[in-house]
This record gives sequence, structure tokens and C-alpha cells, in this order.
Amino acid sequence: MIETVHVNLPGRAYDVVIGPGLLAEAGPRMTPFLRRPKVSIVTEENVAKLHLADLQEGLEDTGIASEALVLPAGEGTKSWPFLEQTVEWLLAQKVERGDIVVAFGGGVIGDLVGFAAATVRRGVRFVQIPTSLLAQVDSSVGGKTGINSPSGKNLIGAFHQPTLVLADTALLGTLTERDFLSGYGEVVKYGLLG
Repeated sequence: MIETVHVNLPGRAYDVVIGPGLLAEAGPRMTPFLRRPKVSIVTEENVAKLHLADLQEGLEDTGIASEALVLPAGEGTKSWPFLEQTVEWLLAQKVERGDIVVAFGGGVIGDLVGFAAATVRRGVRFVQIPTSLLAQVDSSVGGKTGINSPSGKNLIGAFHQPTLVLADTALLGTLTERDFLSGYGEVVKYGLLG
């Protein structure tokens, strides 16, 4: 069952699509937003090993070409050196204002790529494909992007809303128990606050 939650922000509205099998539907769901049939994907090693080929094959089946940058996994990636690497890679890919950058991973990738998208060409569009439960229920929604600094977490960033969020719940089956429980704890917290 696929559910869509519309985030109604004047001038920056977007849909959060939730359900199993969305990775295979990424191409058709992104096509209406593309000015040319090409996307740039930024992901991390663990996600790349498990899911990148499936995403790229699905995009190719829809006629969308893609290139991917694979970064190291972990919180250390949410930093200046990897932001610089990501921005320079996106510029080398000749990403233009009408293009889409895909953030394919957990919260670290979503925050880093969203911030890179906010700064490249003074703002390009990006699609979040969160692969962890925590990212699906928290960091992929709301436009909070950024990196850490030696002074603290999330002190450098910008609000930059995604064009689309595809939360494929089938991807959660590849999470470690610890990562799943971490995300579930956040869901419980939201339930108690509500």
C-alpha cells in the first residue's frame, strides 16, 4: 500500500510518498520534475552495495541516465571535506538549476546532499530517498540540511526543501537491528509527544 503525505508549503510544497517498492518506481515518479533525463546520485558505501544497482537500473528502464558518487558511511561524512567533495563532483557533473540531485541514504547523506544542493548554483532541486527508518520519519522531511563542525553538530546548514521524498519501506528490511530500533525509538517519541 502506497501512501502520500502532501507537505503544503507555499511555493515549496512537495509530496512524501511512503510504501514498499518505491525504489523501482523512482524513475516514473521523478520524470515529471526533470528538464533533462539525467540525475546525479550521492550515496554511501553500505547503501551502494545493497541498493544502488537497483535504483540505477530502474532509472535506466525509464530512460533516465545517472551517475553516482559513493561516500564513506558514518557521521564523519557529514563534514566540510565531504561537502567540498560532493559540491565539486556535482559541478563536474555539470548539474544545472533545473536538474535533480538524489540523496540516497540515511540522515547523514540526506543532510549533506541537501546542503550541497542548497549551495550548488545557488540552489538546485533534490529528491530524498531515505534508506533508514530514522531518515524516513525525521531527517528527510522538513528541509533541514547541513553538516557538523568542530564546534558542534548541525551548526552549518540551510533550510532547503526537497522536491520529492520516496520512503521505500521495503529498504528497512536490510537495516541492522540497532539501526531499526533507533528509528523506532524516534517514532515512539513522536507518538508520546502527539
